[in-house]
Parts: sequence; C-alpha cells; structure tokens
Amino acid sequence: MGESRSEQSPCVDERVADAAELYWVQGLKAGTVAHELGVSRSTVTRLLAQAREKHIVEFTVNRRNDSNIKLRERLQHTFQVQATVVDTGGIHDLDKRRSMVSDAAVSLLWTLVHSGMVMGITWGRTTESISFKLIPKRVSDIQIVQLHGFGNTMSFGEDYFTQILMRFGNAFDAQVHLLPAPVIFDSEVTREMVWKETSIQQVLKLRKKLDLILTSVGTPFGFKRSPLFSRGVLSQEDFDELNREHVIGDIASTFFREDGSTQGISVNRRATGLRREELLRVPIRMVVAADENKALALRSALNSKLVTHLVVDQLTAAQILGL
Repeated sequence: MGESRSEQSPCVDERVADAAELYWVQGLKAGTVAHELGVSRSTVTRLLAQAREKHIVEFTVNRRNDSNIKLRERLQHTFQVQATVVDTGGIHDLDKRRSMVSDAAVSLLWTLVHSGMVMGITWGRTTESISFKLIPKRVSDIQIVQLHGFGNTMSFGEDYFTQILMRFGNAFDAQVHLLPAPVIFDSEVTREMVWKETSIQQVLKLRKKLDLILTSVGTPFGFKRSPLFSRGVLSQEDFDELNREHVIGDIASTFFREDGSTQGISVNRRATGLRREELLRVPIRMVVAADENKALALRSALNSKLVTHLVVDQLTAAQILGL
C-alpha cells in the first residue's frame, strides 16, 4: 500500500530534524519515531537519510576524562536519576548556559509528554527560557497546572507568570490552570481561607493528579539570587526565618535545608507550593539548572530523592559531584 499524499509531499527541515533528534539523540526505534511523527516507517527512513545528506545531524566522538558522558554516568550512579549533561565548553555566561540547557530540556520534555497528562509548571528564569524554545507536539487532553502562586507583579511584570504558562499550553494544546494566589501568604490563616475557595480547590485537586513537574531549584546564593528569594517575593521577616532555619534552597516554593528536611520551616506553612510528601508522589520530577551556585541545593534535592530527571550544564554537574 502506498504512502499517503501528506507523506509524499516534500519534508521541511524541521520535520527532518524532529526525526533525527528522536532517533539519534533520544534513541527511539524507527517504529516509535514513526508513531510520534504520525508517518510510516519508510518515511522515517527517508527523513533520517535526508538528515545526513543535509548535515542536519553530525557525529562527533570526544574522548576526554572530564567528558559529559562520565559526568552523566556519575550523576546517575550516585543519585539514581536520569541525567542529561550539556556540553557548554568553557562558557561562563549564565544566560548562554541557561539557553543551551533549555534546548536539552525541551528535547527531553518532548519525549516525556504524552496524551492525558497533568503537568505542573513553575515560573522563573529557567522555565521562562524553556518556554520560548518549546517544540509543539500533537497530544490531547493535557492539563497544565501552575505549581505555586504569583510573585510581586511590580518586580516581574503583570503578565510575566501567565505568559510562561500559556506558552506551555500552546505547545501541547493544553488547558492551563492558574493559581490566583501569592507565592507566600502573610499568614497560615489567610492561606487556609483562600484554599477553601472553589476556584482554588479545583487547582488543588488537579495538583494531586500530577504526572510530571518541570521546575528548577531556587537558591539564595550567587550573584543573581533565584527569583523566589528576591525582595519582591519574600519579606525581611521571611529572610530572617530562612536564615535561622539554615535553608539553602527550594523546589516549587517548598524550602529545604542541606539535609533535605522541611520540618519546622514556618514559611512552608504559608507557601503555595507542594509539600515534600506531595512532590515525592509525582512520577516525573524534572529539574533543570545551569548555575554552579545552585550545586548545593541541587545536591540536597538529589540526595533527598526529590528529582527523577536532571538537566544541567557540565560546570554545574561537576560542582554537584564535588569535582
């Protein structure tokens, strides 16, 4: 039986690149690639041949003692996670490294997302970078949930948070559910009152069904603090509390110490993020980072089993491993 008319039409370079990435980068079999792209196996074979002919895909083997392969293997062996280490060479510019790591995160996310998923997304510099690079995928019945509340709109801009979430929604033709609440409430009583609102309850129920979360790790360290640790989000009293409790990072506004513990941190009782036990119930917990200042927080999160899929640059990977 011959191919359909759509398969006989000339393939654009983007489709050729999609096939090449799925087959050679993600290691999928030709039949699986065909299913993902909605074409026949013979079309996949032709697309892969075109990828080589047009130099869309090229192969290089680098045998170095500090190779990304060895870093990836050590991360996977030490922390029992699926790790991706991006070769950023000698680049020290955080924005450039974040952009390169975001490309790898987009590729991984593309293979992880499937129809019927409930996805939780945070806001921040890393997820914003990823949102600009998303590759649309033909999936259905996707629900995207904002994992924690909004920051100070005076600091971040009125539409900053919703635009990040909407880009994910557009890429996966998903319904987006915003969490109309501050990232940190002034009091536990206020949070409990807001949590009873019908619209909030709908989002909280969806959070209990999460299949995947995409986030980074926040930290108060480094030249650029993570947005959640900025003065536009936390008060001076909050900072004092986090210092007293020796907090070194957060995932989705759940703050933790170097040993990964969260108990006794009063800010967590006013935060809108998932509690530690709720995070651990999510099957895929994908964390992306390109900043060696986050290494301590990342190591703690990894040791605490809060991460299942890690995407980092080589400098950050080496810092996590203490190299």
